[in-house]
Amino acid sequence: MNNSMSNNTISILIVDDDINYRNIIMGYLKNQGYDAVAASSGEEAIGYLKNYYFHIVVSDLKLPGMSGIDLLKTIKSKTKESEVIILTGFGSIDSAVSALKIGAYDYLVKPLSLEELSLTIKRLVENINLKVKADYFKREISKKYFVGKSKAAQKVIDDISLAAKSDINVLILGESGTGKELSANLLHRLSDRADNPLIIVDSCNLSENLFESELFGHERGSFTGADILKKGLLEYADKGILFIDEIGEISNIIQSKLLRIIDAKSFRRVGSSKNIQIDTRIITATNKNLRKMIEENKFRGDLYYRISGFIIELPPLRDRKKDIPYLAHFFMTKKNKINTTKIISSDATDKLLSYNWPGNVRELKNVIERAIVLSDGKDRIMPEHIQVETVSSNACGKINNADFTYLFDSHISLNEIEKKYLRYLLHKGFSKSEIADIVGISERNLYRKIALIK
Repeated sequence: MNNSMSNNTISILIVDDDINYRNIIMGYLKNQGYDAVAASSGEEAIGYLKNYYFHIVVSDLKLPGMSGIDLLKTIKSKTKESEVIILTGFGSIDSAVSALKIGAYDYLVKPLSLEELSLTIKRLVENINLKVKADYFKREISKKYFVGKSKAAQKVIDDISLAAKSDINVLILGESGTGKELSANLLHRLSDRADNPLIIVDSCNLSENLFESELFGHERGSFTGADILKKGLLEYADKGILFIDEIGEISNIIQSKLLRIIDAKSFRRVGSSKNIQIDTRIITATNKNLRKMIEENKFRGDLYYRISGFIIELPPLRDRKKDIPYLAHFFMTKKNKINTTKIISSDATDKLLSYNWPGNVRELKNVIERAIVLSDGKDRIMPEHIQVETVSSNACGKINNADFTYLFDSHISLNEIEKKYLRYLLHKGFSKSEIADIVGISERNLYRKIALIK
């Protein structure tokens, strides 16, 4: 993906009453491929600016009639997009500094060095390209992914845009169903590594031994059953991105090895003494409070600081209820591979807004898709078509009594009650070992049960 602007798409207006200076600068910039135009006064420059857009204006400070400062004020009052470089003599540096306070990008002292002007413009073009790229990211995110107009949704869009422009490791925090994997996919799609792999590791579904083998790979004969050499996910993620979902679930041993990988940018396959160098960006996600886990000695502090170079916090849907109507509409469109002309009634919308959404956006998506099926043959979705989970929790994490009573009044099986209870414990952020203790079963049995409810 390349959203950078080339020199021939950058338009520059030169404003100087000295015809020789004007022509020398214009000719020099044209030779470098820029689209350059010249004006002899501030008034002539205003005429150009009324009819054309210029990315950069290079203006002398002292002009006949309208001064360079007045021209700068006029430009900045009409647009924040055009950048201004001021040219000044030694005796006018104080005025040039004042120009910076008004909004000029930089000032250069006459007699002018064309090389210095070229370097200044190149820096400015880099800034323009970064802004173009950031604007593109925001449009793509809001158009296809983080639908909504709440401040919380806009902050996520801004954070993803910023993170996509860099190459530092990213930690994504959020409850289940808020879109952590979606965010990682989006970061990959918008980053400079988009043409290379995004490798996803789900920490919940791998035991410690299996996790190590999957992540690092193994040599033939390194353990019983290792009949062939197997490359690890880290190797496949070289030049790309490794996304480790639910990082809070990995053991202390794996945490230590992951720390060494991030520091050394190398690893060893299981059963090998050879280091393999990698260039991999690490994105991690969790619904856990890692800082609390650090205090409880359940998560390494040094690893936390390596993975959290940039933190993106995804808000729960209950904190962005303003976005629910927009999300519901999105889930009924072609963008969600659904094409329906149905509309959601105002009463059904009220029901959506009154629910607490413990499963967040994922739950809302399922509810809307189910409502489309339940309202078959009708042109609108009514409240009875909106079926939500009967067990929900309030903001303090307590089960609502009305929902709890309804759970048993609805005569569902013990198997369904167990599934709902496991979903509730997972949503509350308990670890697998904690859930196993609470429910009174082995971790191995718990993993099997969780696999059946996903």
